[in-house]
Amino acid sequence: MLDRGAITVRDVAALAGVSLTTVSNVLNRPDRVAADTLDRVKGAIDELGYIRNDGARALRLGTSKAVGLVISESTSPFYADIIRAADTTLAASGYSSLVGSAYHDVSAAERLIRLFEAQRVSGLLINPFTDTLPVLEVLIRRGVPVVHVDANSPHPGHCSVTTDHLAGGRMAIQHLAALGRRRIALVRGRAEVSQIMLRMDGARSTCRELGIEYEEILAPTYFVRGGIHAGGVIASRSISNRPDAVFAANDILAMGIVSALVERGVQVPEDIAIIGYDDTDFAMVARVPLTTLRQPASDIGARAATLLLEEIEHDPEHQHENTVVLPELIVRASTLATF
Repeated sequence: MLDRGAITVRDVAALAGVSLTTVSNVLNRPDRVAADTLDRVKGAIDELGYIRNDGARALRLGTSKAVGLVISESTSPFYADIIRAADTTLAASGYSSLVGSAYHDVSAAERLIRLFEAQRVSGLLINPFTDTLPVLEVLIRRGVPVVHVDANSPHPGHCSVTTDHLAGGRMAIQHLAALGRRRIALVRGRAEVSQIMLRMDGARSTCRELGIEYEEILAPTYFVRGGIHAGGVIASRSISNRPDAVFAANDILAMGIVSALVERGVQVPEDIAIIGYDDTDFAMVARVPLTTLRQPASDIGARAATLLLEEIEHDPEHQHENTVVLPELIVRASTLATF
């Protein structure tokens, strides 16, 4: 069996009848190579089954054509959209993304950052869920470009792209209050994710400003099962002790809450109005179509990747920016019975 790892650029050059420099240009700067030579070298590469050693190349050059992307929860539909948009933007400039999910675990996030640094990534996109990551500070001091995604950068002179989550929490409560809801449950998972804590801060302060009674319910997770658990807790109470509205930290939680309430005969929104956050694709096809705060996930991912590429390529027009976008209230049947 042919050992493809033993095939070298020398073998490719010999078969194609060209110099090592020409093979290098085909691999790294194909625009500098004549079309017939390019075809001949590519044919030799295919015939031999040559696979370039990007790891060795990265060690030699000090960087690679890869970007690390650390996400707190890559299985979330919202973050999946961010990843897709960032990857598309990076690929258009010849970069690949290495994606890792920390699942709200600080030690896991630090392991991923160390792994990506060992791969000599050209830059890092990070969706932090904590304010302190010492290993990230080390990476920044070494000059690796870093852009924060869906979070403000705590580092002066570093770029970030995020949503105004404090405003999102306020908008959710204002909508429920305008519908006459006066007893609101704020539901989130147990992990204290900075973006979600801002949403809850905005919701709490608005409840206090408007004189609205509120309570906080901690779900086991931020996923559907967590929502089902929280919905079951609410449905198990007497009607007089139930909230008349729920603001859930994300759409996935909200959909689980809706499912649990409806299963137990609680009408949404007649008995309890539900509002989520993110406006994932699932929100509009939920058991009861979900009112939510829309975050432009694709725009966030693409803009963050663009800013990182500008830093990596030392774009003379690049300026550090902290982009903050307002969420948009999307009203559906989970808060308006006549929707």
